[in-house]
Amino acid sequence: MKRRTLRGRTYAVVLAVALFPLAVVLIADRSGDGETSQMSRAAADAAAAVAADLERGADPPATAEREAASHRVRILVITPDGHVSAADHDGATSLRDRIGDALFGPEGAPTLRAFDESRAPQTATLTPPLSPSPSPAQTATLTPPLSPSPSPAQTATLTPALAAASWPEVRRARETGHDAGCVIALSGTLAVCHSAALVNAKGAVVLAQKSSPRAIRALSDLRYPLLKLTLYVLVVGAALAAWLGRRILSPVERLRGEVLDRVGDPLRAPPIPRVSRDEIGDLGDAFNTLLTALVHKSRANEAFAADLAHELKSPIAALRAATDALSGPVDEARARKLARVVGDSTARLDAVVTRFLELARAEAGLPGEERTPVDLTALLRGLTPPRFEVSGDPTVVSAAAGPVETAFRNIVENAASFAGEAGKVTVRVSREPLAAVVEITDSGPGIPPENLPRVFDRFFTDRPDGAGTGLGLSYSKAVFEAHGGSIHAENAPPPATGAVFTVRLPAVSHDFHAPPSDDSPRT
Repeated sequence: MKRRTLRGRTYAVVLAVALFPLAVVLIADRSGDGETSQMSRAAADAAAAVAADLERGADPPATAEREAASHRVRILVITPDGHVSAADHDGATSLRDRIGDALFGPEGAPTLRAFDESRAPQTATLTPPLSPSPSPAQTATLTPPLSPSPSPAQTATLTPALAAASWPEVRRARETGHDAGCVIALSGTLAVCHSAALVNAKGAVVLAQKSSPRAIRALSDLRYPLLKLTLYVLVVGAALAAWLGRRILSPVERLRGEVLDRVGDPLRAPPIPRVSRDEIGDLGDAFNTLLTALVHKSRANEAFAADLAHELKSPIAALRAATDALSGPVDEARARKLARVVGDSTARLDAVVTRFLELARAEAGLPGEERTPVDLTALLRGLTPPRFEVSGDPTVVSAAAGPVETAFRNIVENAASFAGEAGKVTVRVSREPLAAVVEITDSGPGIPPENLPRVFDRFFTDRPDGAGTGLGLSYSKAVFEAHGGSIHAENAPPPATGAVFTVRLPAVSHDFHAPPSDDSPRT
């Protein structure tokens, strides 16, 4: 597959923008040719239909109104004595023209009436002369329609009779019997097609007109100057594209080289220098952030492998020593001792491996574990020894019950081991707008400040009894995060002592009602 480059795309965009106006004009010009043919046919069909009806003696206004509405045109019937009857149903010929009306500004699109008035601006009256020397009253009144009761469309669109009789298409129709054609009028903004037919029996002329605004097609008259302007824009655009390509691609290529230079040993390579002061430079900083995270993750994995080897080394050594001792003769007492050593070592190995597998599953998000409503207050009351205090109203979360119970048990047991036999552990359950909050506080000595960042690290433990694998708090953290929650450890503010573990889990809607818990002693 051919490779596409940013530089090529930049040139393509510049070329498309420069050629777009010319393409619009050419497409509009081609489509205008087809539309002109349609307008000519509509005008010709309407004029022929009205002329045929008038030959048969039909009523001129009714016929003109019917055919004008049918063909969406404007029809004028001009009698020999100068009377004019009109029906106007000319309008936008296409959706494109109706959309283009917005390009004509506040004055709106040009109309056929404006075109007719532009051909005889001196004719201010709407009445044709009824005699060689008309009176002022005659020239000031509307020409009487050819029917006793004209429609609003007929009386509202009467055309100046003197002007209509003098139009070239009307004169040619009187001379030859028919005339048709199209013109571009009103400074190229209106296309007008007409068809005029002479009614021999009555001597009247039927004139059908169809118009179309040319908001975009009017530019076709300027297509040759536009073509020259397009060539100038292409030259300037190509220069700008070349400059823009260098400004964009040079930092990208530098950044690519810096990244490839670090492929051999990315964890020990120096940070990537900032190649520019824009988004490309920000991308380089993001690569540095990623490399830093990979370094930290690698170091954590190395520490984990070292801790795991350390944890496994002691029981394996004990098993090897017991195996060596059993290779020779042993008495019964020594056999029992060796059996105890083997049992303790295998139990420790099993605990380490089991907790490690549980931790890996929790860090993977507890896949396959079903989430059910769990009342944290009831759960913690069941986990906490009676001598410790648990307070809070029923607070429900959606959780995997088994892992969450184990996670809280780890924290409670950790707090109890630091509090000691005479110490105290307090558990308080509360609710924030979007989360359930559990605070577990012990009265022990607290966590040394240098150990706070490592409390949730794998295989880290400083419990006074030396028990545990150092994976309990790591497992709890992974479980809470798998549920979309969090856990935070800190020391209690002075003068109090001890540590405070705060757990936040997404709470279930208030519409859920947990069944009442039974805290009565079991028999």
